[in-house]
Amino acid sequence: MTAKEQIIPKLPDEIRRLLEREDFTRLEEIRLRSQRQVTLYGAGEHKRLPHTATRSDIERTLQLVSGSSVYAYIDEIKNCFITLEGGHRVGLCGRAVLHGGGVANITHVSGVNFRVARQVPGAANAVMPFVVKDGEVANTLIISPPQCGKTTLLRDLARQIGGSRKVSVIDERGEIAASHNGVPQHDVGEMTDVLDLCPKAIGIPLMLRSMSPEVIVTDEIADCDVSAVGQALSCGVKIIATAHGDDFRQVLRRVRLDGVIDEFGCIITLSRRHGPGTVEKIN
Repeated sequence: MTAKEQIIPKLPDEIRRLLEREDFTRLEEIRLRSQRQVTLYGAGEHKRLPHTATRSDIERTLQLVSGSSVYAYIDEIKNCFITLEGGHRVGLCGRAVLHGGGVANITHVSGVNFRVARQVPGAANAVMPFVVKDGEVANTLIISPPQCGKTTLLRDLARQIGGSRKVSVIDERGEIAASHNGVPQHDVGEMTDVLDLCPKAIGIPLMLRSMSPEVIVTDEIADCDVSAVGQALSCGVKIIATAHGDDFRQVLRRVRLDGVIDEFGCIITLSRRHGPGTVEKIN
């Protein structure tokens, strides 16, 4: 099924009719905000549809997205999204219900964002010679601001490396494999195992003990993950990870990578200068 065929049935009838006329080829997001016009985003541009989203529209969308069982998706909802078949992510915002220092639920949903998922086989072709040299995988850090192609590149690295090596994906945000009912919706490699929606600080030690990976692939490392990354490196397991930032110096200011940064033999910086996934620098 195409992205259009997977997403449109999850929307109320009037919005569905408007979207039937739209070209999904370059579409990145469909946003419903209560009492505001439905807006489409793609290729750096936006377009407002002639329909104002109502609370009823948003409630109906939640019912369609969850198969009329919102409670069944509570573990995803408390992370502010639901993943659809095909890997498309439905982001949610509203009132956060806190419990035990974390978000337990999102109620009074006022905004819904459909992010169109697209796998790009071959996205990592240009960087593969730097990531895998003489048959050895280099510890790799991919740096860029949001929406510059980090996850697309990371996913294709997992796919290519996972074709011949044991790879474990720690998919804390559910964006790399985009698992739906436990099944990865993206091809992340024949020899790749996925741990979905688990914090990296917990997931990396778990996968080290249970799946004996040769390579661990994960997204958006932060201070709280550095100890677990160091544990994997000390076991001889290679790490391929991403980090938010404009450049390497900015990442170092934000994330305390002392003790592990020297282990990263490949640092890739991306931008949108010539479109998402533009490789600015490889160190």
